[in-house]
Amino acid sequence: MTEPSSSEIIRLAQERLAARQAQEQAQRESQPSSERAWRFAFAGFIGILLLGLLAWPGIPLNWKMYAAVHGVCAQIHNVQMGGLQLPLCARNTGIYSSYLITTIYLLVLGRNRAGKLPSLPITITLGVFVVIMGIDGINSLLRDLFLPNLYVPRNEIRTLTGIGMGSAVAVMLLLILNLALRRDVDREQRVLNGWLELAGALLVNLLAWAAIYGNIALFYWPIAIVAWVGIVGILFFVNLLVAAIAMRYENMVVRWVDLARPGTIALILTTIELGLFSWARFWMEGQGLVIS
Repeated sequence: MTEPSSSEIIRLAQERLAARQAQEQAQRESQPSSERAWRFAFAGFIGILLLGLLAWPGIPLNWKMYAAVHGVCAQIHNVQMGGLQLPLCARNTGIYSSYLITTIYLLVLGRNRAGKLPSLPITITLGVFVVIMGIDGINSLLRDLFLPNLYVPRNEIRTLTGIGMGSAVAVMLLLILNLALRRDVDREQRVLNGWLELAGALLVNLLAWAAIYGNIALFYWPIAIVAWVGIVGILFFVNLLVAAIAMRYENMVVRWVDLARPGTIALILTTIELGLFSWARFWMEGQGLVIS
């Protein structure tokens, strides 16, 4: 009896994996009422959270947003628009508003199934954006510690370098989610296809940057909400990825509504994490262990 070749072993493994995925998908499709129940649970939980955020009495909405992310955002070097403080600091406003704006931009372009990196020059450019933000962040930290630094930090630069970082994160996270979870991922479609598309994403983000530092009060709430949803959203999507993999949803998703069950779990985890982190930071500030 001859030993199977390496190609035969790979083929058998692929067949077994495909059979397991088909079985799990069939099981999931055989329980439509259960899936609908999870979708209702997801929508209902979001509704409860929004109702609590909007209807909790005695505190302005922007300060409730500030408190909700107090444990995951430095909230120093803050920005004022129209006499109101944004709930995130200057750098994080750039990162997380850009993350959400760029993600929406990519979905509008039809990249919800994209499974291929941008071209090497564009990927390197996105990496350079991350490095630039890192340099600016270190320079700002040195200035805060009264240590020698390269230049005087400014909120405009903090937000601008944050935008570059957020754009890179949006591209990479969408790619990871598609490759990890989608059954119909298109491995030939790039998440960003050319310099023109990258320029378009940056242009949209720069318009938001101009509204912030042009102090256009009309745009306070859109920018505050986009940045806040961005920071909460990225934590949610990380939890979603972990929950979906733990529940064996790898390469099983055709529609994002198929993720209602792990999405509900991820939403609960995100709420608990934000609550615990914020409580811990407020407690440490109250004890004088952390200076806000």
